[in-house]
Amino acid sequence: MKATVHTKKALLALLVPALMMQQSLAQTTEDQEPTVALEALEGTISSQPQEQVGEQILTRRTLDEQMVQNSHDLVRYNTEVDVAEIGRYGNKGFAIRGVDGNRINMNIDGVALPESEANEIFSPYGYMYEGRFNPDVEIMNSVRIHAGADSLISGSGAVGGSVTYNTKRPTDLIKGDKNWGGYAKVGYTQKNEEWLTAAGLALANNKVEAIINYAHRDGRETKNHDMRRSDKARLDPTYLFPSEEMPHRAPNGDTASSIYPDALKYEQDSVLGKFYYHVNDSHRIGVHGMYQKRENLINIDSKNITNGSRTGGGVRRAHDTEKIESYGASYRYMPQGSTWLDNTELSYTHNEVLGLADTWIYDRKLNDNDTAVLSSVLSTREYRPIKTTTDQTNLSIKTMPLNLGKFGEHSFGLHSSYIKQDYKNDARRFNYNTTTGEISVDNSAFSFSDAKKNNYNLSLIDDIYINDNLQATFGVRYDDYKYSPYFNQDEAHLNAQNCLGLISYDKDWRSKGVFCNNYRAIAGLTNVDRDKFLANPALAQQWIAENADKVIGLNKTKFNRVTWGGKINYAIIPNKLTARYNIGTGFLAPTVTQLYSNFGMNGVQQVPNNHLKPETSINQELEFDWKVQDNINLTLGGYYTKYDDFIHTRYWQGTSRDPKGCRAGNTCLQSLNLDEAKVYGLKLGVHADLSDYLNSKGKFNVFANFHTAKDSAIVETNNSGKVKINTLSAVPTSLLLGGTYNSPNDKWQLNTRINYIQRKKADDVKNIESVVKRTTIPNCTRTYYPIYNDCTEWTTSEYISSYNQVHRSKSVMLYDVYGSYKFGKNLILNAGVYNITNVKYIPWETLRQFATTSVNNMVDKEGHGFNRYTAPGRNYAVSLTYEF
Repeated sequence: MKATVHTKKALLALLVPALMMQQSLAQTTEDQEPTVALEALEGTISSQPQEQVGEQILTRRTLDEQMVQNSHDLVRYNTEVDVAEIGRYGNKGFAIRGVDGNRINMNIDGVALPESEANEIFSPYGYMYEGRFNPDVEIMNSVRIHAGADSLISGSGAVGGSVTYNTKRPTDLIKGDKNWGGYAKVGYTQKNEEWLTAAGLALANNKVEAIINYAHRDGRETKNHDMRRSDKARLDPTYLFPSEEMPHRAPNGDTASSIYPDALKYEQDSVLGKFYYHVNDSHRIGVHGMYQKRENLINIDSKNITNGSRTGGGVRRAHDTEKIESYGASYRYMPQGSTWLDNTELSYTHNEVLGLADTWIYDRKLNDNDTAVLSSVLSTREYRPIKTTTDQTNLSIKTMPLNLGKFGEHSFGLHSSYIKQDYKNDARRFNYNTTTGEISVDNSAFSFSDAKKNNYNLSLIDDIYINDNLQATFGVRYDDYKYSPYFNQDEAHLNAQNCLGLISYDKDWRSKGVFCNNYRAIAGLTNVDRDKFLANPALAQQWIAENADKVIGLNKTKFNRVTWGGKINYAIIPNKLTARYNIGTGFLAPTVTQLYSNFGMNGVQQVPNNHLKPETSINQELEFDWKVQDNINLTLGGYYTKYDDFIHTRYWQGTSRDPKGCRAGNTCLQSLNLDEAKVYGLKLGVHADLSDYLNSKGKFNVFANFHTAKDSAIVETNNSGKVKINTLSAVPTSLLLGGTYNSPNDKWQLNTRINYIQRKKADDVKNIESVVKRTTIPNCTRTYYPIYNDCTEWTTSEYISSYNQVHRSKSVMLYDVYGSYKFGKNLILNAGVYNITNVKYIPWETLRQFATTSVNNMVDKEGHGFNRYTAPGRNYAVSLTYEF
């Protein structure tokens, strides 16, 4: 399936002239597309997508026409949604209405994708995988993006919204009344030099439905504004930054001053398969499977402190992997002639998602003039996989509309799931002896808890039809969660008695008791108490024997949550003016890291908190839809979202008498329920069909969408109590203008988009800054282990200030043109040119990441490195599809 270089170049030569035509095909018949509405927990089928308030559904046709290749492309024309960058690992999901990351639920066919587990100690260096898995849109039939709390449908994570990926069905590849069909596709995207090759085949008759879909992607790093072509030499460990690439290049220079994106090479393979057998008109059984694997090779020199010296320097190359393996079975019952039951479906899905941070570290030797690399030898490999296994069983029952007289018609949907999830993470270091060639493995220096999660949920949704002017939907859901933490790295560490005996800060703590000291801590035991036990081990054992009930660490955690939602559609003036009101609640369960991580390294120490509560939200939205004329439609809407119990990371400096056991001199951190926030926004929309006004032979539609929002958050500080700041995740004010022309014979189509994005202002990005102060305790005698200076007091002062990089935010006007053209009946060309005026800017979602602890903090003080985060300059994308 992988095209050769010569074949690709020849194809590109044929497609580029057609690209300049800026034309496109509008398909004459729209395949059935799924519509996920509030009343339907499973995707329903309609000839046209019916978007609800706060919802956008990108159909397969839209995905093709807009040349959507990744998450950024997916929300390119959504004024409420952006993608949250994370550096080495791509992105951490979507940002919707002031929140991002795990606060947005992501799922494939209703099975949730794993959350990002952030490790604040390793985050600044990118040493642990912290991205979110992004499915290949080529094997998707549609993508539903819901803005606002959505836990009634999606469960945990839908605090600010949800993104649902719906995979293709057999009928999606079959045209008209044929029994089989398929396609072959090749495409090229300039901004990341990505080649896409894909093919699919499907068949369907009265007995059997089947589909197989394959896609292969081969690409490079996403370019910045300079649009510099990739150079494979930059991936070689012997590569040395020249001065024009890195202004501060020197043997011990600041590699964070690199002005170009980190060199990256990736390959990705995706496969989707489904098979259904109709036993008879009422019963259908089926199996399904999906596989996707992406392998990255990345030059991460810009994340290092130095660029390598004559004797070494830790040159790093990342060999990262993202992978999902999924399979399952389903049974559907659709009774014939039933007066009350519409359908029942039972399904099971098994998912294994892997995120691997695999860092290869080379010792580098330079010549005396520091102008060339004499040698580069692999010395260390940091192998840190995170694997999440999910087993999910779903049962759904939907009734026919039941007439309850004056109370209208009611269609009930009952849905229940049982989900077992196993989260495992590992951290091993392979040391290579460059003299003997021997390899040693060190897995004792790192300790991170694993956990099994069990969740069952039950929801009931009532879809109500009163009359043509009034419809409503109401639903309620119950979720029950249980966490059971454990260690998978070394069975010896599970020996509780051994752990209880190692409570002192022994100088050999890394090899002898790191797991025990970190995770089997003792309640109320201060550093002073530990000093006593260090001097008298017998006293320690006696204390343990008498206070066994105070030993804590890997405790089980459980909680439950009730969510609900509803909507009302009322025609104020029938066929003219309609009001729509939505209300919904959301919640987010704490992560394993937030609950249990208690790891310390390099003067930073995590403190666990398994008493965290879930984050919650409530979202209200009101929209008016006014049909001015048959061909002109206006919408005016507003929303208000309130978030509570945000999980906030609290930092403080440890002392010898720290009640939480934070070691003296350490910077300690703990997850707490501290924050609350609110976001409110306004949306205006105009959609018009100007075909008749302009006497055009084809169809000419135009639209304008405006969105603006305000946000604020209340945060508890160490020294100033509660203060008011901004969330920083709220998308900037924007105005999207668009036009679409379809030729009279549906032979071609042309689209234009103008996107105005307003800069962020200093008053809208208030943030917490901190200053650490060190003082020496007078007349203090050290009694503690020497590496922990308990005669020094550390205090952290926090203050409110505008985000110090807000001056890099600028207002921009982006122009795009894309379209399609059909050659004959089966061959379709899609093409587009983006950022036509070549505007240089840093997207807000990228820029704001520098305000948090992340790998993106690695930018030199003079700011040269910010250039590598600018958005791509003028670029194009093109694809050719053959359908049969």
